[in-house]
Amino acid sequence: MTNNGIEKLLQQWEKIHFQQHSQLINFHNSVKVLAPLIKLQEKFEKIQIPPNLALYTKQFEMFGNSFNRIASPTLPKLIQSHLELQQSFIDLPPRIQEALLLLAKRGWYYDFNMTLSDLWELRKAIIDENNEEVDEALIEYFDEKIEEVRTSLKMLFPERAHIISAAIDAHIRGEYYLAIPILLAQTDGICKEMVNQYLFMKKDKKPKTAIYVDKFKTDTCKAAFLSPLATTTPVGESEYERKESGGGNSFNRHMILHGESLDYGKKVNSVKAISLINYVSQALKKHNKENTNI
Repeated sequence: MTNNGIEKLLQQWEKIHFQQHSQLINFHNSVKVLAPLIKLQEKFEKIQIPPNLALYTKQFEMFGNSFNRIASPTLPKLIQSHLELQQSFIDLPPRIQEALLLLAKRGWYYDFNMTLSDLWELRKAIIDENNEEVDEALIEYFDEKIEEVRTSLKMLFPERAHIISAAIDAHIRGEYYLAIPILLAQTDGICKEMVNQYLFMKKDKKPKTAIYVDKFKTDTCKAAFLSPLATTTPVGESEYERKESGGGNSFNRHMILHGESLDYGKKVNSVKAISLINYVSQALKKHNKENTNI
């Protein structure tokens, strides 16, 4: 799997930004064109028609009506269009972040080869509490993509390829008890390798990878896509955090690697682990590359 998906998403973001900028220029140009007409209208409104020009009243009224048909509907529409585009641009990162964190709270992680429409559909299904539907859809999705995931991870992390490939082979054979711990361990290793921070270690009650994500505070879109790495989610909860949240989640890294969970070996959990390592590899590879080019 390549980074074409995230490239497309970021290109969409840049396109929206360009559209907003173009719309703003068009808006200002339109206002410049309409401004003299508005001043002309104001002058006509101040004219007192003398009795001897009463015959021309009809023509003045016709001109005024024609102007109103041009200027009056156009300017408010331009303003409204600009405001709506600007607001959609502002609202997109929070919507992305909310949807990604809703997925992460269910143990799932976004694949950047999905579209934003896919993300909105998953978000809606979770909000509607159709959790089984979400699980089934994402299991089917990653079943079809499993070899692409393997290829992508081998290309991105050749020194880890033999370990990750063995874990994926175990997953395909249905040996989920073997696959899951390896995938979780390699996920943490990838985070350390890419940004020198661990996902499953905490600082100030947040994953240490949040230190890296904080670098993108001013870029709200990138920060939104990376938000699962800056927030504690069920897979990364400590024993204390699990007690606080009341979580009885079997897909928890601490419980699995410390031998507390004895029933984690299910296909759904194995696919969740694949979705996590896939997300981490895509997100950090892309954004770390951009950050080093700054």
